[in-house]
Amino acid sequence: MNSDWSLNLKNFQLTNDIKTKLEKYYELIIEYNQKFNLTTITEKEEVYYKHFYDTLLISNEVALNDQTICDVGSGLGVPGIVLKICFPNLQLTMIESNSKKCQFLEVVVQQLKLENVYIVNQRVEEFAHKYRETFDLVVARAVAPLNILNELCLPLVKVSGFFIAYKGLNIESELQSIKSGLKIIGAELIKQATYQLPKNYGTRNLLIFKKQKLTPLKYPRIYQQIKNKPL
Repeated sequence: MNSDWSLNLKNFQLTNDIKTKLEKYYELIIEYNQKFNLTTITEKEEVYYKHFYDTLLISNEVALNDQTICDVGSGLGVPGIVLKICFPNLQLTMIESNSKKCQFLEVVVQQLKLENVYIVNQRVEEFAHKYRETFDLVVARAVAPLNILNELCLPLVKVSGFFIAYKGLNIESELQSIKSGLKIIGAELIKQATYQLPKNYGTRNLLIFKKQKLTPLKYPRIYQQIKNKPL
């Protein structure tokens, strides 16, 4: 895979070390995919554009330096592992409730010798009560509808920090459903950035929320309550 896939990313420089680690990461995904049921996307070009390039669009919107970042519902490690490879000074925590996927994430961290990475095998609504208002940046991709996702993720964000949700097309109804809940949780949607992935691989919306004030202590509720009666 040549480096052309990264050319349209404004604030990202593809070094040889990053290139090597992304290649190894791709190989690990393919090696462990059937065992851990990681992804249906396995063709190399698709992985690079739909997982790697897609993840890195966030670098067009926020400066990634040495922030504390939490990836909620990490799955195969996207976006968290990709961001850590490409911006190694980030301090990364990945929350994943599936123990098998956590095993895979442990393999990746070990094989790629990634430092300051913490893998937590726990439900995010449980984790959030212990580590509320802890992270500069929280990210989530392909996890849940926004009216559920916001209550799970925003309690983790420091005041003046950001939550960024990766979403595809047709999010208008989701956006309509979150207005009252955002006020309760103490956040504001400050930007919707829409991108077309290269080679007709689809549309990506980055929804950027800024934490304005502390979230009331009772949030997040248990998942069934959030699902049955979203804010």
